[in-house]
Amino acid sequence: MIQLQSAFDFKKETKDLVIIANENQATKDLFDLFENQLDTFKDEDFTTVHTLGKILAKRIHVIGKNKLFEEKSFNKIVSKLENLDDDILILKNSFTSKEQEKISLLVEKMITKRYLIETFKSKKSDPKGTIYFYGDDMRKDIDEGTIYGESINKAKDLVNTPYNHLNAKDLAEYAKILEKYPNIKVQIFDKKQIEKMNMGAFLGVNKGSSDEPYLIMIQYKKEGNKDEPTALVGKGVMYDTGGYSLKTPQSMPGMKVDMAGAAAVISAIEGIARLGLDANVISIVAATDNRIGDGAIVPDDILTSANGKTIEIVSTDAEGRLTLADAVWFAQKEGAKKVIDVATLTGAIVAALGQKYTGAFTNNQDFLNDFKTVTEETKEMLWQMPVSDVFHEELKSKVADLSNKGGRLAGASIAAAFIEEFIDEDTKWIHLDIAGTSSNKKDGATGAMVKSFIKYFEK
Repeated sequence: MIQLQSAFDFKKETKDLVIIANENQATKDLFDLFENQLDTFKDEDFTTVHTLGKILAKRIHVIGKNKLFEEKSFNKIVSKLENLDDDILILKNSFTSKEQEKISLLVEKMITKRYLIETFKSKKSDPKGTIYFYGDDMRKDIDEGTIYGESINKAKDLVNTPYNHLNAKDLAEYAKILEKYPNIKVQIFDKKQIEKMNMGAFLGVNKGSSDEPYLIMIQYKKEGNKDEPTALVGKGVMYDTGGYSLKTPQSMPGMKVDMAGAAAVISAIEGIARLGLDANVISIVAATDNRIGDGAIVPDDILTSANGKTIEIVSTDAEGRLTLADAVWFAQKEGAKKVIDVATLTGAIVAALGQKYTGAFTNNQDFLNDFKTVTEETKEMLWQMPVSDVFHEELKSKVADLSNKGGRLAGASIAAAFIEEFIDEDTKWIHLDIAGTSSNKKDGATGAMVKSFIKYFEK
């Protein structure tokens, strides 16, 4: 889809030509050929000129000088390019560092904007043309943009795949393939191994399923890196019926998205490895579905988590936090002193923030501030929500150490407080609730947080 072209002769090209109207020989020759016709558009965002047979390409698209690198113009230009179905040739050479970042972003956007959910359609759309770049020193920027775009799209693919094609075992097998990249090691723990680790909360969610659970750990450590590992923990509920606290017929469709956190941490660590970042990262997923079946947990049951805390089940539909409790425990056991968990956790966060903002909770403000700086750059908007003793109080149980659900109000903060119960005092922790941002009706899965995770370790 994206290629770098080392030689260019506009008299022989048959592609759509996209010219960034700066000073270089190729654009100068074209401007001379068309006399002053193109020069008049050098200050416009995006202008299409029909060549009327002067060259083989049917159209020339002129991006005004510096317009690609102005924030207000950039999105307009991406939209225009997105609608071009034919091959595109973009001419540009000699970049400043800021311009190089924009080329990388342009490549990323063209890849993500062209994403289609067609895996299971019998008739596919005709593929759009290849985007060619011609210019100096562009390889690094094109490769980086490609990796970001493809990583986001891989997360979308995982989330958009229905349960009958992607269960916990399938996800584990997908993760195992990532060992093809340098510095990646993947460990898959089956049910017997999970039982030996006493992960009663995670196993409790799986009890109604005919498919076994899998604990997935993907480790990436750049050779020579001496940092302590940072853990990305993704909620991996492959499908959520709500269990015996059954969801309504209206809220059940779309529950394949409940593993978007898992998709984010798996796709992010793949992108980190492909970029070869100087980092030490662990991605962890406790993968299972949540169903009704013989042996399934019911409200009033009491589970014992891996760290020894007992949990009274108030709702079997508050299952994601149960899997995350054992997953964050495991992350800390593996040496992580920084943990970011990401989960489609609560409808309450959607009611509070809608679908544009991800809810963020933390026990360490500096940690969240650092991460939020990255999300401001990636345009993945966060809104900090409270998690404090008042929400922990809501989780008190008369018959166990805590319950898995509090009262009717402040559901997102109470869910975050539940996870925090399993975070050690010396561990820095961020919880990201992506229930609203992980998908939408128009686009399906969004690949939320993939870019921010990669960029955080790049920085």
